[in-house]
Amino acid sequence: MKERIVEKFEDFKNALKRLEEGISIEPDRDIIIDGAIQRFEFVFELSWKLMREYLKYTGLEINNPRGVIKYAYQNGIIEDGDKWVKMLSDRNMTSNLYNQKISYKNYQNIKFEYIELFRKLLLKFENIISSEL
Repeated sequence: MKERIVEKFEDFKNALKRLEEGISIEPDRDIIIDGAIQRFEFVFELSWKLMREYLKYTGLEINNPRGVIKYAYQNGIIEDGDKWVKMLSDRNMTSNLYNQKISYKNYQNIKFEYIELFRKLLLKFENIISSEL
């Protein structure tokens, strides 16, 4: 199970690098924003699944993003459960409909808020992997 956590972490870390690359480009066309949002969706999926694997390792079996976020917050894996729930809501919105205004707002959230949550999760798992696994 430890190997699975490390594997999920590496996938998350690589996807996060690609998201950071995407949001570093000036969004002068809709395709840039759309690409960054798609990368965000990948990173979000990998992040909650990474947390799920770790929670499973600790004895908690949760199989939905909202539940994983709740227990990750309660177990100190993430610091701001409310922002993670907001991020889940935005992810659901972007993957289920297309509205240019909503996409731009979500892009702003990704660039100025969610990226920091992902970076904190990256640091948390770097510490977990080096000290606990």
